[in-house]
Amino acid sequence: MRFLTIVCLLFASLATGAERPMPGVIAASELREFADLEAGRKRFVQIALEETAELKLSNYLYGSADPSKGGFDCSGAVFYLLERVGIDPPRSSAAQFDWIKKAGNLTEVPAAARTLDHPSLSKLEPGDLLFWSGTYQPTDGRTNKITHVQIYLGREKDGRAVMVGSSDGRSYRGKARCGFGVYDFRLPREGSKARFVGYGKPPGLKGE
Repeated sequence: MRFLTIVCLLFASLATGAERPMPGVIAASELREFADLEAGRKRFVQIALEETAELKLSNYLYGSADPSKGGFDCSGAVFYLLERVGIDPPRSSAAQFDWIKKAGNLTEVPAAARTLDHPSLSKLEPGDLLFWSGTYQPTDGRTNKITHVQIYLGREKDGRAVMVGSSDGRSYRGKARCGFGVYDFRLPREGSKARFVGYGKPPGLKGE
């Protein structure tokens, strides 16, 4: 997230006298699919939105999965929210990807996909984890190259696809934001170093 960190700091510095721009905060009732979700997904989405509204964390804090420290990194936010629904996930984005893949829940998305209408995204549901590679250069020896993770929320009533988690410089409603909250969900543009790799349901997210 180093490039995004620079972007975030730039936007923050341009906002005279203002704090870092916060991510979005929305209610579950603002999501199109929420009322019809299976129970496990509904609870996960509800808790994620409640936590963003309550914690109001405007910092992206590398290495943190603890809100008392003032922020999360991307996989730390996912780790924290999954624990809140009684699931014990791996800690890093790369390990979370392998966890979902090993469970048989991963849907891979080809590099050629540029919009959310691509057929490979037809199975995407709220509560799925979203995975990217190439958002920074990992140096820890990971083999799958996954570098970023968020949680898909679905679409707002106006049709905007959104996700929740911790990020540094991504947008909500077209404006750069930082911290723990709601963000626009878009696929990387052609020529971007980042790549959207795939998505899947967290193991243990019950359907009852």
